[in-house]
Amino acid sequence: MSKAFTKEDGGGDEGLTPERPRPASAARRYITPEGYRALQEELLASQGPEPRDWPELEAAVRRRERERRARELAAILEDVRVVEPDPSQAGRVFFGAWVVLEDEDGARVRYRIVGPDEADVKAGRLSVESPLARALLGKEAGEAVQVERPRGAVEYELLAVEYAESEAAVPAP
Repeated sequence: MSKAFTKEDGGGDEGLTPERPRPASAARRYITPEGYRALQEELLASQGPEPRDWPELEAAVRRRERERRARELAAILEDVRVVEPDPSQAGRVFFGAWVVLEDEDGARVRYRIVGPDEADVKAGRLSVESPLARALLGKEAGEAVQVERPRGAVEYELLAVEYAESEAAVPAP
């Protein structure tokens, strides 16, 4: 059999989640205080005891995955800079802001502008590095932004900007 079709390294890393690429620049990445605490909690949980009901092979794979994730989390926590909301930013979109947007069809969404290590669009956390967040930075309620998407451009109206989660509920259309 040709060696081109065999795996020679024996690393056994199949099934493991690949590590998240780190930024090429030396610039620090930002994170909200809540995001930092969540990553700390995940790091502590990844270092905790393993369930005893895992089969032996699965336990070995999961142990390696947990160790890899713990190393990744430790590196992230060392690399990020926690940014607290600044009261002087009130009314304008900056890092950590909650924004309410309305698209051209009248659909409303609410996002928080966060660091890339805590971003999760489905949970309403939009990376500050995303095209939409970059378009929103510095804007005030009432302004519109246009963002290019693979399906074409979309325009959003910025309805609200807040820095406290409880104040950023999506208003009824």
